[in-house]
Amino acid sequence: MSNEGNLGKIAYAGATTAAKAWEAIRHTTHIFPEAEVEAAFQDYVHRANINDWGYYAELFTDPCVYIDHHFGTVRSVREIADWMIPLMETQPEMRFIPGWHVIQGNLLINYNWNRWPNPEGSAVPYDEWRNPGPIDDYRFQFPCITMCIYAGDGKFSFEEDIYSPSAYLEIRDQWRKAMGLEDAD
Repeated sequence: MSNEGNLGKIAYAGATTAAKAWEAIRHTTHIFPEAEVEAAFQDYVHRANINDWGYYAELFTDPCVYIDHHFGTVRSVREIADWMIPLMETQPEMRFIPGWHVIQGNLLINYNWNRWPNPEGSAVPYDEWRNPGPIDDYRFQFPCITMCIYAGDGKFSFEEDIYSPSAYLEIRDQWRKAMGLEDAD
């Protein structure tokens, strides 16, 4: 998927792919009930926080479009799993904590915190996603806006993750240093 030397090219390709995909998807005619989209979101957050990335990948239709402006674009359940499993093996402590989310038709927008644990711990566990503590309680995190299109049957056909790749790399490296870990790159 990505290497840090090609971030500009990957980001440009992701933005172009996203724009084309949004144009194609925005004319969806069937709108699913909000409660169904909400249930799929709750399952999505659960799967994103249990370190089973093959199971997470099954949340998507095949084919699909999944755009990460740091790592690139994938277009199938297999490609999501092939990317996420080895990536997340290098950072199994990372969690994805929703700050808020909005559902409009089949569109789901989730403002979430990509978070690592404080070395000294925190009052509310860092991976508590149902009732997270105040964001100021966590030192190693960065925000991400995730936009998904719900496709029915508990699955999403599209995801775009928008965040600062440099913030991700900086926070990850700060956390590794604070934990006394060697850089795994």
